[in-house]
Amino acid sequence: MEWIPNGSTILEIVPPTLKSGLEGLHRRLSKVRRLIDGGDFDAVNIPEIHDEESRNDRGSRSRDCSPRMQPRELGRRIQDELGCPVIVNHVVSFEPVEQLLDWAKETIHAHGIRNIVLVGAPHDRRRWPGPPVAVANRALKDQFGGEGLRIGNICIPGRDNSPISEALRMEEKARMGADFFSTQIIFDAQEISSLQVDLERQAPSARDVPLMVSLCPVKKIGQLDFLRFLGVRVPDSLEALLSTVPEAHCLDLSLKILGEIQSNLIDQQPDHGPPLGWNIAPVGPIPVSDIQALMQLLPGSIPS
Repeated sequence: MEWIPNGSTILEIVPPTLKSGLEGLHRRLSKVRRLIDGGDFDAVNIPEIHDEESRNDRGSRSRDCSPRMQPRELGRRIQDELGCPVIVNHVVSFEPVEQLLDWAKETIHAHGIRNIVLVGAPHDRRRWPGPPVAVANRALKDQFGGEGLRIGNICIPGRDNSPISEALRMEEKARMGADFFSTQIIFDAQEISSLQVDLERQAPSARDVPLMVSLCPVKKIGQLDFLRFLGVRVPDSLEALLSTVPEAHCLDLSLKILGEIQSNLIDQQPDHGPPLGWNIAPVGPIPVSDIQALMQLLPGSIPS
């Protein structure tokens, strides 16, 4: 099922937990149906959830990680039943490249999914059996490049304590086969603007690869600790601003902030290269009506 990343808007939805059974699956499919029926989204992006340690010493989560349905299983149901293109994420560090190729073959041929985001290791505090992301890109391109496979990678604007700029990391991944990039959730437009400058200066291959910017509504202040747990850079200024309103108004203020971030990025976008795309990534129980309200506030998120 065809999806073009240039300037598109995608909806990120986590798979239901296994313990929720068929009821959980049907609830998830119903939520997706209600959101895509409005015409705001070009595809559905499904992350792969694993139990892992916090990536930030200020991060925490309120509940244990529950095993979830495989992204490609949910993705096949969405494509078959709802007629919407799907992007599935897969962590490449957990298995040797031969197993990765087997997984990709099943995903493409048995599930009919040809948009795949390859995700790297959760951390570098140990050696992992799987390949680096760039190597995984090349392996999949060599094996399945003629079958319409589109490969995405994650980028982390403003990556901390790295001797290599994010632009140079993206350049290597682009040369090895990345067709698009999706950012980690961001709350500061300057992170994307700075990355675009670095791409222009350092990354001739990556600067023309479509970039999906991930935006996340915040329903309550406590959510910020979980986002930090995931490794998201949460500015202290954002927490201070959200703290100025009652919790019942936190989501409304966060929607306004995201609209301003997108407006700034659209205004500052370079004249050349593909237009920015948007990955709307609600974390936690954000009601459908509030996601729909966000879409009305985002000037560049409604397809023309």
